[in-house]
Amino acid sequence: MATYTTNSTQITEGASLSQFFTTLVVSATVAIIEITIFVIIRKKFKRIYEPKTYLGDENRRVEPLPSTCCGWLSTLLKMPQEDLIRTSGLDAYFFARYLYMHAFFFLSSFVLVALILLPVYIVDGKGASYGKTGLDILTFGNIQPRYSSRYAAPLVLAYIFIGAYLYFLYAEMKIFVGKRQTFLRSPAYQSCASATTILVTAIPKEYMSEAVLFRIFNKFPGGVKYIWLNRNLKDLPDKADERMKLVEKLETTECKLIRAALKDEAKYRKTIIEEDIIDKYFSETKRPTMRMGSIPVLSSLCFGEKVDTLTYCKETISQLNTTIERAKTSLDNYVVINSAFIQFNKSIAAHMAVQCVAASIPLAMTPRYIDVKPVNIVWSNLTLTYYEKKVRELAILAATIALIIFWAIPVSFVGILSNLTYLTDKLTFLRFIYNLPTALLGLITGLLPTVLLAILMALLPIVLRLLAKMSGIPTTDAIDYYLQGSYFVFQVVHAFLFVTISSSVTSVITLIIQNPPSAATILAANIPTASNFFFSFLALQGLSMAANVLLQAVVLILFYLLGTLFDNTPRKKSRRYFTLSSLEWGTIFPIFTNFVVITLVYSIIAPLILIISGFAFALFYIAYIYTIFYVADFSNDIGGLTFPRAIYQSFTGIYLMEILLAALFFLAQNEFGAQSAIPEGVLMCILIVLTIGVHFMMSSSFDSLTHYLPMDAEELSPLEAPVSRKPIMQVLDLSRTNNVTNIDNAINELYDNTVGHAYMHPALRDPKPIIWIAEDKLGIATEEVRQTRASGLNILMSTKGARFNKKMKIEINSMPPDHVKTLENNNGIDRTRF
Repeated sequence: MATYTTNSTQITEGASLSQFFTTLVVSATVAIIEITIFVIIRKKFKRIYEPKTYLGDENRRVEPLPSTCCGWLSTLLKMPQEDLIRTSGLDAYFFARYLYMHAFFFLSSFVLVALILLPVYIVDGKGASYGKTGLDILTFGNIQPRYSSRYAAPLVLAYIFIGAYLYFLYAEMKIFVGKRQTFLRSPAYQSCASATTILVTAIPKEYMSEAVLFRIFNKFPGGVKYIWLNRNLKDLPDKADERMKLVEKLETTECKLIRAALKDEAKYRKTIIEEDIIDKYFSETKRPTMRMGSIPVLSSLCFGEKVDTLTYCKETISQLNTTIERAKTSLDNYVVINSAFIQFNKSIAAHMAVQCVAASIPLAMTPRYIDVKPVNIVWSNLTLTYYEKKVRELAILAATIALIIFWAIPVSFVGILSNLTYLTDKLTFLRFIYNLPTALLGLITGLLPTVLLAILMALLPIVLRLLAKMSGIPTTDAIDYYLQGSYFVFQVVHAFLFVTISSSVTSVITLIIQNPPSAATILAANIPTASNFFFSFLALQGLSMAANVLLQAVVLILFYLLGTLFDNTPRKKSRRYFTLSSLEWGTIFPIFTNFVVITLVYSIIAPLILIISGFAFALFYIAYIYTIFYVADFSNDIGGLTFPRAIYQSFTGIYLMEILLAALFFLAQNEFGAQSAIPEGVLMCILIVLTIGVHFMMSSSFDSLTHYLPMDAEELSPLEAPVSRKPIMQVLDLSRTNNVTNIDNAINELYDNTVGHAYMHPALRDPKPIIWIAEDKLGIATEEVRQTRASGLNILMSTKGARFNKKMKIEINSMPPDHVKTLENNNGIDRTRF
């Protein structure tokens, strides 16, 4: 094998150590600064850092943490993990558990693995004579050919490490199934409508009636309680959306005029005394106008008829209110489509119905979904037939594969950049980098690639989420679940495999050019050096990501900056204040399962990664339990189902590690050039088979219990909480509620009746919106409310809970007057329609 002995190549081979320490120092410095700022300002900005201490469901709130420098951390770590279930749901609890279990496992494993393997790799290794310096001497590739008997050590440690990890996964799955079944049987869960309701899609025309569906599904225990047939509402949803846009435009215009009047108060008092207050401050010269036309773009470019904004918005909202209210009372005018929601009296019936063969017609009434929350339904995807959905799925699959292929180009460039110094032997024009300061060289080849990779991977979730929705998935919960799988594939392929391959090829490209027949052997000997990039990558992620999650610098700036610039109505202020930030499991979980895969693959080849990853996961755990307890909302709680998917995805790391070790053993050569570790390679192949067996056993044991209630659930359940039944067409009619003081009572009545139309389309379910403007000291808003009420228009207006202060800024002290709590509250966070 060729060796490097020149000064330049020694710098090249040892550069990884400089890269790692540069990345570590820079990342640690930035993290310390961010955490220090967080500790200082945490109590000053409670809305950003502790909103769940006073917002949301009172039963789900948490006690504030101490304000001392370190007291908050010790108190946080002492909080029981089970409290996460109460405050945030099963997904949040098991996500935190996933981080904790891997921090513990990796740190404890490092003690054993490093104690045995590092001496095997370091003592009498290849060293500088083979071009192995810096971090390279701590890897599998540093074993000298004449010491081929040492390959037994990584083999034995691989069996022990993999065996322990598989047992670890099995134990965690047992815990998950126990808690998941307890959750499904709990009174809190079974009191939710989604616990007893299923979504049936692709229903044949001859079955699309309440009577037929009742006969089919009433055979299950307790029978059917309610059936909602989905209908083609034509342009009704568009009209509801248009109405809400006009409501916000009217609110913006009203508040803008009131603010202008407050600023000109002194001027008007001197010049006009006896005029009507509206005419006084909303004179014709000051009233805003807008242009109307059939083409919105042309209308905005000064084409179309000019109309008074206030008058047009009020009249159009009134007309839309009347149209929508009529539609609610004449549903028979809308044709039923091929899907329906069916609610049962008992949750066990819903779990049985979703698993059975529902129809004798091939592909009819499938797929079916359970635990569908009304707030998370993607209504536009409910009209698809089975074949339409399959065509979409195939098209999206093809698009996803194409995206994987073409995304490899920029990601491979990042891998090459991380090993730029290895290219200088053949690409001589790059040798100028040796003239750069060591710290700068470390930044370019260590920190820059990791930052670029993080940016590239941040762009993917947006595209993948859009593709998932286009594929026809009917709920945001299911979209998140699908995204957890597709985004994980991207993470492994691009953030691991392509980087590993490109890094390994780049580091030995000159040797491969010189000796092409030995390419496989050369790659096998140098693949372990790709771990150098992931040392830096995990160190950067552990420090910077944890600090960023705690500080929320972008959220802090945007909350106050955007709030100041754009929140010019009470509704906009309320939406920003009461809507908590969220964690989307479909894009959060795959990031950390990929970190697990990377760590597992290199755990035996480069044991140092275990301690780096272990500390990174410990930092992740601290940052995210704080966020889960005190900051984040969880609108897409999937009942913990993200955890078993993450567990099975973790097997990817085991398989890749086993395949890589087997390949390294088979390609290992002694000092005479003969293969020297064939028995070790065979034993690794046997371990692969054993791992597949464990994987299959776990899947067959836990899959059904993961998703469904067993038949003995009723024997173990302490309570089967019923959901009261209301007439399906009992929809609140606000058109006759002209007294503003009665609005609150009307809204409370709607909440009480929510169950009866919980699974109706929002265009049919949502109440008539209330125009919400801020009260002012001149009485303009009060007079505007009075005149609107007296106008005879089918429109509501209120100033409740909002006012202009002395600085002419809007202040709010309540939700919008038309806010409605939704039926579902599975994870303890109130859902509010703004």
